[in-house]
Amino acid sequence: MKPLLVLKTYAWLINTIRTCGPISYKEILNLWRDERLSEGNSMVRQTFFNYRCDLEEFFNISIKCDNKYRYYIENSSVLQQQSVQNWMVSTMDVNMSFADNREIYDRIVMEVIPSAGYFLNDIIDAMKSNAVIEIQYQRYDTAVTRNHRVEPYFIKLYHQRWYLLGRKDDGSMLTFALDRIKTMTITDETFAYDKRIKANDYFCDCFGVMKDETKPAERIVLRAYGTEANYLRDLKLHHSQKEIASCDDYSDFELYLRPSMDFRGKLMERSDRLEVIEPLHLAQEIEQMHLNSVNLYKNRVDISKV
Repeated sequence: MKPLLVLKTYAWLINTIRTCGPISYKEILNLWRDERLSEGNSMVRQTFFNYRCDLEEFFNISIKCDNKYRYYIENSSVLQQQSVQNWMVSTMDVNMSFADNREIYDRIVMEVIPSAGYFLNDIIDAMKSNAVIEIQYQRYDTAVTRNHRVEPYFIKLYHQRWYLLGRKDDGSMLTFALDRIKTMTITDETFAYDKRIKANDYFCDCFGVMKDETKPAERIVLRAYGTEANYLRDLKLHHSQKEIASCDDYSDFELYLRPSMDFRGKLMERSDRLEVIEPLHLAQEIEQMHLNSVNLYKNRVDISKV
């Protein structure tokens, strides 16, 4: 079978068992015969077994059989959260759709993700071997390049950029955008990775990639006006978000997170459609940020009349 067809079959199996499971082998065969991918061919039991092994090895997706000989995804929760497996499966589905429709490539517009260069692969290698890395890094707000020696703990993709979370000797974490790294070296020094620190737990009360330790997580209530409420229902700002009140003019949503700079920036993007109800200090911060924005335009000169 061609590699592309194998990938499509992987995606089909995952989606079929996730949607219909627990499901028997006979039911899988019946659905497979009706699937265009099969090209009229059956899926023998050994081939099905091989696919299960491949999915376990390549995607860490475990398909098990219960005592009624029905198949199900044992760790299905990873396909419902911000996990590598979920991202890989979703990406594979999209890639398969594109691969079948090359004639309309010029009608599909994609978001550009700044290149992580070869640093992404190097960082992953360092993470696997728990090797300390040395990087030269330049922030946007300075022309100076600084050297950092950190333990590579987490990688996160956020707003079309790859980020590294590296731990210093004192236990604090630093955040680095991979496209701002100038050089990187994997050292011979290794570290003991603290398995108690899970990536999802670390970012649990964060909005994006920033974990501002100076701002504790707190209850935040946002009021969405008009159709903005529908956008928040369809695309949550944070996993803790829940709707707590609604009327004809607005809906209130509750979140529990750290109101870091990236979160405040997201609120600013929503402009007059989203209001902070609680806490008061955050509402005042956003109000001041809006006033600062207005001041940028107060003395604007109409160039067309100059």
